[in-house]
Amino acid sequence: MQVFSPLPPLGAGPWQPPEPPPVASLPPRTEWCVIGAGITGLSAAAVLASGGRDVVLLDRRFGDGAACRSGGIIVGDTLAGPAPDFDGCEIELRDWIGRHAPHIDLQWTGCLELDRNTDLPASPIDWSDHGSVRRRRVVEGGTLDPARLVEALGAHAVASGARFVNGAAVNSLRTAGNGVRIELQADQPPLLASRVLIATEAASGFSPFNPWPIRHFTVAIETEPLPDDRFAAIGWNDRQPFYTNDLPLLWGRVLDGERLLAGRELLSIDELQGRDLAAAIDDAGRKVAARLRGLHPALADVGLRRVWAGPIGRDASAIPGIHQTAELPRVWWAGGYAGHGLAQAFRLGARVAKRFESI
Repeated sequence: MQVFSPLPPLGAGPWQPPEPPPVASLPPRTEWCVIGAGITGLSAAAVLASGGRDVVLLDRRFGDGAACRSGGIIVGDTLAGPAPDFDGCEIELRDWIGRHAPHIDLQWTGCLELDRNTDLPASPIDWSDHGSVRRRRVVEGGTLDPARLVEALGAHAVASGARFVNGAAVNSLRTAGNGVRIELQADQPPLLASRVLIATEAASGFSPFNPWPIRHFTVAIETEPLPDDRFAAIGWNDRQPFYTNDLPLLWGRVLDGERLLAGRELLSIDELQGRDLAAAIDDAGRKVAARLRGLHPALADVGLRRVWAGPIGRDASAIPGIHQTAELPRVWWAGGYAGHGLAQAFRLGARVAKRFESI
């Protein structure tokens, strides 16, 4: 089974790249191979390794996946809304950070859930984006630098006993006896694993099986600093991160220095084949900027600093999950976050690991 295709240049977000955890040499075999050192893979590797399992964690380029291209907003709901398997996942992640990574600048402010509903009060927020946008409620959540979260999870996974191999680009998988043979690129020797978890979501293309057939690049922007009086003018003095709970989605948050981050416009990965990707991302970024400027007259002249994109994927349910195929019964895929992935990925990685503790 061919597994991976290269991730194209997608622009740089505002986060400094995470520091990789200590790197190990590639062994010839392992009990568990986790492919993808994002939040899902790191969470799973840490739980498996802390339970005494032999774990090798492979990543093509640490810190270049979807997590470090996100806006760093933590909420509990999936794209489809609340889902029982993810109830309280945002609290779980918050508490893990408090125990294991208190140095992360987690701002647990709550998140504004906005509706396009004129029956809601027009104060303090009365914005315009494909209709009137008003405040519905505040939900549990907050913001952080996602690269620092990935960095902390990487250190925790290795400290738990996982062996991390960076620069390991996986080319294909195939059944080999009672295990899986993992073929790597760049003349690296193959790795034999008893079981494999693929935690790369839309950053890779699968053939012939694709667990996340709805695959996009989601585009976000960073603005120039906004004068303090503008926040008061638009009814956003508390500067809580926000998201709309209906389509078309829009999210936003404030960085240090009063810069705004906002997204999202979607670009279909499949439909972009043969197109100028950089031009498509820039065009989508201008659309995000236009939506942000159109929220309120006080934002009409906000300047655009940068545009970037990140890969996301999902299935028709829009609820993250675990997949397996008859072709490779010792391989599992975990993902499907559709851009709502920080807390959900943390929960799903641990769920995968605990599900297979007895195997």
